[in-house]
Amino acid sequence: MPNNAEKGSDRTRLGFAAGMFGILTNIAAFLIKITVGLLSGSVTVAADAVNSLTDAGSSILTMIGFRLAAKPADSDHPFGHARYEQITALIISLVMFAVGVLFAKSSVEKIFVPVELSINALTYIALAAAILLKAAQAAVNFYFSKKIDSQTLAAAALDSRNDALITSSVLLGVIVMGVSGINIDGWAGLAVSLFIIWSSAVMIKKAVSPMLGLKPPDSLVSAIAEIVSSRPEVKGFHDLQIHNYGFGANFASLHAEVDPKSDLIKIHKVIDGIEHEVKTKLGVDLTIHMDPIGEDEDEKNRD
Repeated sequence: MPNNAEKGSDRTRLGFAAGMFGILTNIAAFLIKITVGLLSGSVTVAADAVNSLTDAGSSILTMIGFRLAAKPADSDHPFGHARYEQITALIISLVMFAVGVLFAKSSVEKIFVPVELSINALTYIALAAAILLKAAQAAVNFYFSKKIDSQTLAAAALDSRNDALITSSVLLGVIVMGVSGINIDGWAGLAVSLFIIWSSAVMIKKAVSPMLGLKPPDSLVSAIAEIVSSRPEVKGFHDLQIHNYGFGANFASLHAEVDPKSDLIKIHKVIDGIEHEVKTKLGVDLTIHMDPIGEDEDEKNRD
């Protein structure tokens, strides 16, 4: 089984791979969209092209976030730097929200003042290619985010998906315009922008919650309880607290109840064994305080 250092190395490597893929595909999407925007006269396509270019910046930010998160603990940050990933996810989500608001503004403007579009076969092909690029980017980021449980890549995946939706709305507007002559570019853009604002708000909440002290998973609490309770020398435990500082940075403490007549050296070895097993199996740095509790001692006297 790989240790935390090996998992951290794989995490950084996959984060860099996803970031590099994002840079290349975003630059390609920008070149396609800006060409279509200039040829068709579509303000939406041109704005979407600029968005793809800013997404390349987000991909660079993703790579920087993974690099900073991989830094080991130091005297100023004894719990490590893993929360840089959460900070990166928050920044990407905020950028998504801002893009949604700006896209909504431009869409409303186009509802009142429609922009005539110049449509040809190249327009359809270029927009379809841009959508496929963004869909591929979203799929890669979603896959990696699930593989390494990364909020940063999950945010990047949603950003890519939203971009695919934006470009799809543009393509829909172009198709309807070409078939019926009715310009729905603004209405389609407004619908997509509202969805982007909503989804980015959800991602902002997900990025902020762990930094505020999110409740630990019940599965982790149960796993720690099972290991602690498996030792016959431990009569019970209380005051379990778990703190998460990002990937590979889980710290916990609890009070283990032991017989006050037990051999202190033996109990100490048992406690050390529990801490080691929790660290090895669950990746949690556990600190245990021994509480000597007699069988007839009242619950309220427990420390």
